[in-house]
Amino acid sequence: MNALIRKDLYTQKASTYFLTALWFIIFTNFFTDGQPVRHILLLIFVAYFIAISTSNKDFEKESVLVNSLPVTRKQFVLAKYAAGFMWFGLSAVGILVYIFLFETFAPFPTRMMTMPELLIALGSFYVILSLFYPIQFKMGYLLATSLTIILPLFSMMSFRIILNIMENPRMVAEQQFFLQTAELVTTNQWTIALSVLLISAILTWLSILLSIRIVRKTDFDHA
Repeated sequence: MNALIRKDLYTQKASTYFLTALWFIIFTNFFTDGQPVRHILLLIFVAYFIAISTSNKDFEKESVLVNSLPVTRKQFVLAKYAAGFMWFGLSAVGILVYIFLFETFAPFPTRMMTMPELLIALGSFYVILSLFYPIQFKMGYLLATSLTIILPLFSMMSFRIILNIMENPRMVAEQQFFLQTAELVTTNQWTIALSVLLISAILTWLSILLSIRIVRKTDFDHA
């Protein structure tokens, strides 16, 4: 299984890391906005984008390599999910460095991410992966990507709507609701983080079981 994780690391295209710059632009408003929620969203989708970039081949083609290694199909599936920790870790390091540079040199207020925020991002990242892999193994990479890409689009739209509400002086009740929600999340970050991790762990476990079942039942012409 370790060989499969290393294979994903070694075969990751260098262009993928450059394309992740697009997520920085989208979620940080061209590097001029240091709101913590943007950093959480940025970390989730940078890690997700890098993770699924290693799966942009048909499983039938990738299985040629799998069949040449002393691993089972169950180990192949487990390696995909385990590699998520590697991609998340690399993404977290990159984004924390970015925040440090932003906080040090940019003339805009920001702060470093807290541990609960990192855990919330990790749990949310695995929720999306839990949706992606079963769909990919069953119906292919293109459909899995198309369906899960709705999540970042929905997140950006929701965030934009909230910002518009906060800037509208006539929506006092809505502004009060979002301010209270933000205060609740801020003062109960560990509770929120542990809840997200619990939900994520359950969904990931179910997703792994489903993915293993799908892969075991998949027949290949070359197998």
